[in-house]
Amino acid sequence: MKFSKILMASAMLAGMMLASCGNGEGEQSKPAGASTSSVKASSSKSSSSKFSAIWSKDASLHVDPTCESEGKDVEVCINSSMSNKETAIPKKAHTWGTKSEKHTEEGKTGYWTNECSQCHTKAIILDATEYTKMEGTNKDSSGATVKLASPNGSYVEYEFTMPQAVTNATIAVYGWVDYWYDGNNNNQNRGFFNGTDPNVGVNINGTDLTITNKKTYEEMGMTAGENGNGSFTLCEMGAFGSIDAGACKLTYTRLGSYNLNITEIWLMYK
Repeated sequence: MKFSKILMASAMLAGMMLASCGNGEGEQSKPAGASTSSVKASSSKSSSSKFSAIWSKDASLHVDPTCESEGKDVEVCINSSMSNKETAIPKKAHTWGTKSEKHTEEGKTGYWTNECSQCHTKAIILDATEYTKMEGTNKDSSGATVKLASPNGSYVEYEFTMPQAVTNATIAVYGWVDYWYDGNNNNQNRGFFNGTDPNVGVNINGTDLTITNKKTYEEMGMTAGENGNGSFTLCEMGAFGSIDAGACKLTYTRLGSYNLNITEIWLMYK
């Protein structure tokens, strides 16, 4: 009698285990002793009859991120032939060295140079407060940053000498955002775009930069309290086709309302 009870308990346990996973083919497995008249499972199976995939990271498919490209983690299903799942790992920040001495030229914008020690990307860093022309008002009356006030269309120009011709230069600005939660403009949801259109424009020697970074200030790593100054952050705006060596003019324009204070404009290239 005891032996029979043990057999019955084992059969019930096996049936419960089969029912929890299912057979993966639309029919639920039946425990021992159940009726042989099985019913085809419907497309809306209960959660207890769904196949439970078991995922595991595959270290051999992992790719480390660098300052030039994203990495990835790859998970494989170890109990079925389901497709792998990939998760992108964001690029690392460049490892910049010490800025050079400022390059100065009479009547032109001063700039520094720098280089990433990991990928050897180079940078020309314009001093945003040394503009050669301004149309409009700089909201930062202290002169520590450039934050163009109304009206839209206000701009600042920077003129400098490109030391060499470059292609695929990445353009970024360094600065901080203020008035994060002011209750009116929802600045926590803003970045280089206000809705679908960019709220700032960059033009180099007559050609507009296509801004591709649609992240919010917060997603770009900027933090700020209410009516306070934020953390300094380098934010990439987009990649420019090419810039010739020699005389260069860069224009930074307010196209819409924004709360970004800039201290530097970066041109990064290989």
